[in-house]
Amino acid sequence: MNLSRRYLQFNDLVIDGYKMLSDADLSGGFKTETQEYSHGHGSYAPFRSSQYSTEQEVSMTLNLNTKKLSCEQREYYKDFVNLSLSRIGRLWAIDGKQLLWAWAFVQDFSEAQSALRNTYAINVNFVIYEGVWHKADPKKTFLKPYDLCNYLDCHDFRIQEPCGLNDCCVCATPAKKECPTCACECEFLSKDDSLCNMRNEMYEELNKFCSKGYKFIYNCEAGKRIWSEDGERICKDDICKPIAAGQFYSDTILDTQGVTVTIDGVMHNPILTINKNSLKIMGDYEGILTILPSGEVYYETRCCEVVKLDVEKTVIPHGSTLGFTVHHGNNGLILDTNNCCDMTCVFVKVDSITI
Repeated sequence: MNLSRRYLQFNDLVIDGYKMLSDADLSGGFKTETQEYSHGHGSYAPFRSSQYSTEQEVSMTLNLNTKKLSCEQREYYKDFVNLSLSRIGRLWAIDGKQLLWAWAFVQDFSEAQSALRNTYAINVNFVIYEGVWHKADPKKTFLKPYDLCNYLDCHDFRIQEPCGLNDCCVCATPAKKECPTCACECEFLSKDDSLCNMRNEMYEELNKFCSKGYKFIYNCEAGKRIWSEDGERICKDDICKPIAAGQFYSDTILDTQGVTVTIDGVMHNPILTINKNSLKIMGDYEGILTILPSGEVYYETRCCEVVKLDVEKTVIPHGSTLGFTVHHGNNGLILDTNNCCDMTCVFVKVDSITI
């Protein structure tokens, strides 16, 4: 297994094959600071259960070869590359067999002179401003086989004639096409094309020497459409008891507060506790409560009406803090529904992160 992190895509710019990326370096660190003891060995370090990461930098050299493109496609390719690099977006990578992504932007770049014909060489420095990488959610990540010749499919690049020439020998400007974004993504996304189903195939393809690679698409709405409830499920063992309790496993490397909890059932002033940190939601509910990492709570009735609960409805018990923290390995969950007559289940979805 190759343990080196390999970079695959930034926004819509796919890094295909082995020759397009000549080298890449990742650097980062942690925020922990020490204070030397005046009278004693060593220093004091205010450690928590895990350290906080600083922002990271990824420096790479891209050799963008346009040899296989038609003359018309070559005309727009550099604009397409610059458009992708100028925007904040996801930088994708594979580490071992784990697909990762991170929010990134280009801090600086420099064009390099290439000895190869039809090649645009550029040195790029990315900033991973969150300081962490997210493990790709297999139910929200979709793969589309990539072909460089199709890079224009989801972008509107056209020749413009600014001088208003009226000459029969001047080629006519192509008619504007309808925006093809939805045809490129929305209709394409299905369970068969998700990371859930394509993980092994993806790994095998990316490790071929002549692999063309994939275009990675992250779409929450498609994931929700294809799979209803998502996450580790913990239900009551007995309908006649108010408590649902159990453990759920997380593969996060760093402690994460990216925890979304969905509660489906009948509840009165429910109290949710994860790893000894609690949140109480005042009121009577028969339907679905969704607690987001931000602390916002949404209630969906059986008639599918979704409302955001007022902040006064959420109470943080003494000794607890806002939000839940999940660590690597097993984590404990307890839900007190204050209801002894109905089944209730909890679904926990964790945004697993690593350095």
